[in-house]
Amino acid sequence: MSICSVYIVATPWNFLNSFVFATDRQDEESYLLYVDFTYGQENPFLQALAKLENSPFKQSWGFHGKYKGAWQKWRRRLDEIQDIQKIIAKLKPDQVFVGSDRRIEFQCVMTEAVSYKPSVKGIYLDEGLFSYTCRQRSRTWRDRVLDSWIKRLMYPVDWKHPATVGASDWITEGWLLKPEKACKLLNQNVDVHKIPLEYYSSSNLRPLLNEFVSAEEELLLQKSFDLLVILPHPSNLGKALRQQYIDYLNTSDWQNIAVKKHPRDVSDFEWLKNGVSRLQASSIDLLPSNLPLELMLPILSFSCVVSAPSTALLSVKLLKQRVLIEALVDESDPMDSVLQDLIS
Repeated sequence: MSICSVYIVATPWNFLNSFVFATDRQDEESYLLYVDFTYGQENPFLQALAKLENSPFKQSWGFHGKYKGAWQKWRRRLDEIQDIQKIIAKLKPDQVFVGSDRRIEFQCVMTEAVSYKPSVKGIYLDEGLFSYTCRQRSRTWRDRVLDSWIKRLMYPVDWKHPATVGASDWITEGWLLKPEKACKLLNQNVDVHKIPLEYYSSSNLRPLLNEFVSAEEELLLQKSFDLLVILPHPSNLGKALRQQYIDYLNTSDWQNIAVKKHPRDVSDFEWLKNGVSRLQASSIDLLPSNLPLELMLPILSFSCVVSAPSTALLSVKLLKQRVLIEALVDESDPMDSVLQDLIS
């Protein structure tokens, strides 16, 4: 009888890691729960999976997780958790993969799953930033005791408060792209393994990506670029940082350049084209801004990347380990220093 695996996904990065893991484990029956997507919108990740001829997931479900208003949020989330419980009762999984064991949905899934199979295994997949910097639990009485009690009261959950993301008592195994740089608390609590980079070379990834882009965008993504420019959230892209990007491009020799804007950046990037006098506009291509960079990286070809320190830049470091990285660091920002250590 096949091992039954459930993947709990809340971000594009979780989705990518779950997809490549499930693809590699063809001898298992894999199912996916996308538990955090905007209410009232179609989930493009589930739509893409539905169109694939060779999806690694036997079935997928979508849930929202976030709602406006405390009362509405609790009632709707509780309804969704009850639906999730019914799925788990039917599947009775042997193992549950997750990017954040702090999510109430994961904790409820494990609480339900162990009632059918006490040996069910919780497996942590690389979540990105917090896998390496730690996201420690609060040491206050309110969070250690009161918050856990409230969660148990409000939801059907045996809440396990994690020492850091990925290190709750539900988790026994972890998989990271750079386990040697793992958060110390994670290494102390979980048996951590290395995710093989070959997972991201799966022939199944290109058909998945093609479901997100137009034919014209697909051709663009097949080009080989000298440089990838990653722009941050528009609220972080101030005048000083813009000038850093311009200065870097004016003093470098890179010619064929791809620019990836943040999905929430709806402006043009004429400031960059106009500021970089040595380049013709035809030398700069704008990548699809609404497609998460993580999903492009396995097939995108480039020699160097320049960016302010960010989770996107960390994703490049994890997946493109031979690419030259140029970080535009703000020495006054402590988070920039933390990220700089990770990508160096």
